[in-house]
Amino acid sequence: MKRIKSIGYGICLLFALSLFLSEKFENNVLIPLLLVLFLISISFDKDRENIFVFKEKKISVAVFLLALTPFVIAFLDGGLHSRLDNYNFKYLSFFPLIYFLDEDKKVFNFIKALLIGGTITLMFAMLNFIKNFNAWAHPVGFDYPRVTAILTVQDFANIMCIILLFLLSFILFYKNSDEKKNRIIKIILIILALLVTFIVVVNRSKMVYISLLPTIFYLVFKKNKKYVVALVIACACGFFLLPTSISSRLKYIADYKKDPSSNLRVIFWETGVAAFEKKPIFGWKSLERKEFNLDHYKKTGTMDYVNQYFLSGPNIRPQHYVASHNSYLQYLLDYGILGFAFFIFLFVEVAIIFFKTRFSKSEKNLSSKILAFELATKVSLIAWLIQGMTDDNLNDKHMILTLTILIVFMCYLYQKWKILKNNKK
Repeated sequence: MKRIKSIGYGICLLFALSLFLSEKFENNVLIPLLLVLFLISISFDKDRENIFVFKEKKISVAVFLLALTPFVIAFLDGGLHSRLDNYNFKYLSFFPLIYFLDEDKKVFNFIKALLIGGTITLMFAMLNFIKNFNAWAHPVGFDYPRVTAILTVQDFANIMCIILLFLLSFILFYKNSDEKKNRIIKIILIILALLVTFIVVVNRSKMVYISLLPTIFYLVFKKNKKYVVALVIACACGFFLLPTSISSRLKYIADYKKDPSSNLRVIFWETGVAAFEKKPIFGWKSLERKEFNLDHYKKTGTMDYVNQYFLSGPNIRPQHYVASHNSYLQYLLDYGILGFAFFIFLFVEVAIIFFKTRFSKSEKNLSSKILAFELATKVSLIAWLIQGMTDDNLNDKHMILTLTILIVFMCYLYQKWKILKNNKK
């Protein structure tokens, strides 16, 4: 039993590394292996009533239903392949992760493994940036080359944003009792944070910029309210120091009609709303929605614009024809109100533990590491939700796994908070 749990924990660490380095290895080997080990382990676990998935049945059921219902809806409405990009089975990795990562040391080693994988990807991205700097610095028209490595450009930007929030949280709130160790740790974290900040800025993802603003301000506010004004001034001054290849793209956040990337999203959202009104309960089969979208573009006079800026080029896939560029609208269109209800069910359950879990600096014997971890997890969840407003995160392999990991973290913190609360009684 102990050996199985040790193996499961080791595979969890590989899972963390593979999030960045090998999606196929994670998908085809690690997730199935983790699920098998989890099922074997709980079958022989004599302390089953204290296992999280049995203690907190609501959130466990919510995760399971979110993983299962898209397949059921697709099967009943056109067949399993009637929808594109159904990666909801990846939510099942929640169960082995919350089971095998059952103590502080294991959780923080898992975070370190994530950071190592992220840092390796970051280094490759830095090399790509240097290699392609000339093209990056001189964008042609509305074509703004972006920076990534291994992951797609948007997945890379979104995940690096979350890594940055974790780094900032630990810089601001973590303190090691050994002064020398504390200094070394802070220096390493600050160097990494500066590198990640740089790569996030040069990636030029407008929505990542937007998701960072409230979350970083919240972290600074929690540290010391007086620092907020200084941060506002720093952001204002920093904007004028940005190269024009970045600042020129930022202005399109407000003036969206002049930017194809932003204006296309508005067209896709309007088309998505029109499609939802036609089939609100079970959603659309992908081929049918492709025909509806193309017909709608013709009716609204946007067909030429969409063709010119989106549906042209050598890398067009079927997904391009049904993309809405909004996670929540996309999910509604794929699985209707029925499928979306299960996402809301999970969202509500996570929100409940999100607001219940509140560690205090004044708590006796509470490690500053836990406080930093709590704040990092919470702001990362908020950033993930904001990013989903212009990206299809709920249909994206890496972003589904990122959300699953954040939910695991939130559940672990909730367990810890409950134990602390019960010990006070």
